[in-house]
Amino acid sequence: MATKKTDLPESTDAVIDVPAEEAGKTTVTKAKERIKEEATSLKTQATQQARDYATQGKDKATGAIKDVSAAMDDAAKSVDERLGENYGEYARKAAGAVAAFADKLDGKEVDDMVRDVENFVRRSPAVAIGIAAVAGFAIARLVKSGLGETDDA
Repeated sequence: MATKKTDLPESTDAVIDVPAEEAGKTTVTKAKERIKEEATSLKTQATQQARDYATQGKDKATGAIKDVSAAMDDAAKSVDERLGENYGEYARKAAGAVAAFADKLDGKEVDDMVRDVENFVRRSPAVAIGIAAVAGFAIARLVKSGLGETDDA
């Protein structure tokens, strides 16, 4: 049995006979294409949003690390006065190393950092699993301690 196909441009008044099976396939094919397009669009949006959040996080972390470096540098001056310049020099070196790390982190793009992490995990999977376990434990402890404080209030 044939069905009438009327999804032609509006300027065309003609109606074309199309077999019912072909009309059904066309509808299913169009639906599949539409779903693929929407999925691709959503994936692109999600990827961009994740990249934006990662960049914001990187910027905040860099700022915090620079603040720590400045605090360490200030502490080095105090150490100079109390314990002597030799000990203050150690604190300054540590502050310099932290500041260099912050600058290195600030100069990298998120995609570069992701590639670096992927390469590290490929080279040392056992170490990566250990780091992930320790980080997970630390995060769990922080969350648990944060929940304990709000429960007491």
